[in-house]
Order: sequence, then C-alpha cells, then structure tokens
Amino acid sequence: MLLNVSKYLLALGLLAYVIHSNWLPGNENGLEAVWQKHLVEGKPIHLVFLFASIFLFFLGVCGTIIRWHLMMLAQDMGIGFWNTIRIGFIGFFFNTLLPGSVGGDLVKAAAVCKNQSRRSVAVTIILLDRAIALWGLIFFSGATGAIFLFAGYLGEGNGAAATKSIIKITLSFCGITGLGWFVLGWLPQWRVERFEGRLRRWVAGPAAEFWLTFWRYRCKPLVVMQSLLISWTGHVCLTLSFYCAAQVLRDDQSIPNLLEHFLIVPLGLVIQATPMFPGGAGIGEFGFGALYSWFGTDRAMGVLASLVQRLVTWIIGISAYLVIIALPVPKNQAVAETSDTPS
Repeated sequence: MLLNVSKYLLALGLLAYVIHSNWLPGNENGLEAVWQKHLVEGKPIHLVFLFASIFLFFLGVCGTIIRWHLMMLAQDMGIGFWNTIRIGFIGFFFNTLLPGSVGGDLVKAAAVCKNQSRRSVAVTIILLDRAIALWGLIFFSGATGAIFLFAGYLGEGNGAAATKSIIKITLSFCGITGLGWFVLGWLPQWRVERFEGRLRRWVAGPAAEFWLTFWRYRCKPLVVMQSLLISWTGHVCLTLSFYCAAQVLRDDQSIPNLLEHFLIVPLGLVIQATPMFPGGAGIGEFGFGALYSWFGTDRAMGVLASLVQRLVTWIIGISAYLVIIALPVPKNQAVAETSDTPS
C-alpha cells in the first residue's frame, strides 16, 4: 500500500515540477502564456485538432487490441473477438491509472486467466504482445528517421543531429535483436525440448511454458509479421494523434515538424512506459519536453502537447470503460481448453 502511494506521489511531484519549470511567466512560449490566453482570456482552442487527435488515438488503441487478438488466435486460446475488445479497453483504461503504461496488462492477464486453464500461456501472450509492440516502436522510429533523412526532408541543425543519433541507436538495437531472432530459427527441435525440460526442472513450469510459447511464435513468422504491420499502422495513428494534440493550444509557437514527430513520439512513448509512474504521468511530460528541446524547439511546447495527449487518453479510456461496463458481459467463447503441461 505504501509503495503504491509513493508511486503516485512521485508521479504527481515530477508532474508539478515539470509544469512549474516550464510555466515561464512573461515568456510567450511558456505554459503561463497558454493559460492566460485560453483559460483566462477565453481564446478558442483548435477543436478540429482535438477531435482529430481523439479519433486517431482511438484507432491506434483498436490496433493494439486487434494485434493481441491475432496473437491469441495463433495459440488457439479460444477468446472471442468481443471478449478481446472488452478486456482490451478495460486494460487501456487502467493503463491510464496504474504505474507505468503497462499496468493495464496486469488487468488483462487477470481477466483472461479467470476462465482459462492455460494461464501461463495467456500471460506469456500478453508479454510477447508487448515485446513485439515495443520492438516495432523502436524499429519504426529508426526506419522512418532513416528514410526521411536520406530523402533530405529533415534539413540541418539540431533536429538533423538528433535524428542521426536516434537512427544509429534504434537500428543497431533492432539489427542485433533481429539477428538473434533469425538465428533462433535454426535451432533443432530436440534442443528446444531439452531446454524446455531444463527450465521445467530447474526453474518452474511457467518459465518452460513461456519458452515453448515463444518458440511457437518463432515457428509462425506470418503471425509475427502481421502483428508488426498492425503495430506500425498503430504507431502512425498515435504519432499523428500526438501531432494534432500539439496543435490544440498552439498559437505561433515553434514546434518540430510532422516528420520529426515520427521520431519524437515513439521515443516519448518508450520513456512514458517507465515503471513507477501511474499512466506515465510526469515522466511522459518530462520526456516529451526534453525531446522537443533536443530538436531545437521550446521544451514547454513538448510538455503542453503531452498534457493535451494525456487528456485525450483520459477521454478515450473513461468513455470506453463506461460503455464496456454498461454492456452485457458476453459468455466466454473458449474452445476446449488444455492444461499448461504440453502433451
């Protein structure tokens, strides 16, 4: 209990610090000027961008849920599509409240395992789904940056220098991990089974089941590729959503261009997923502010964009949760279940 309270206090404290340090009284690019113009003087906000941000973010969330459903189908979990939608949006709602941006995964795991005997498989699928999404996010950032840089769309200056650093780091990581994934495909079946047996004897049954589930996905490259394609489509939606959020309260302030946001947003989302911060509060604003500054624009505008995006996630999360709990709970459409121990 005390640990959970400390996490919320940490997030609120960091958020308060970030807002205070970017308030900048008397500076037209500070948060104080935005507050004065739109909340005191009543200057209209850009509602078109707000609605566009909500719509695009909603599409991105739907993509993550569809990807998760696809991965469960590949393991014959027997969870119906409506059940997946229902559990997915409940998980997203709790993602906005629980520490880190993966807290809702615990809720999803509990909901899926409730009517499953293959509990360790269900949890493994959620973990691998998150891993695929993270890998796709990192690759998306590096690949789009490389394309835009070599095409000459990013120009020179701080933005170009930051872009080159991001490309080197992200593509190096993806290259190393991708090579490991490729080499794993040459592993003979007898070694897979022997390693599974050792895990079962020396560690625990769930560890062995995790390894077997991971191996099954390695043997289904089409499923993994489909999941990555869905992830990349979702990343496009989330990036465009954040860019629209940055325009909602913007007047004449300078912000990174749209192409640079395809580098900023994936990295910001990774930072926002840091544990210990409920819904990524505080750390997300700090991260996006730093990334905006890295690209040569005002840090306060990155903080402001992140705050608007947080409002968007709350609108979608709360609205979806209220709709989901108001609808009847569907019966679990599970097919014949098997135990965690493979035959």
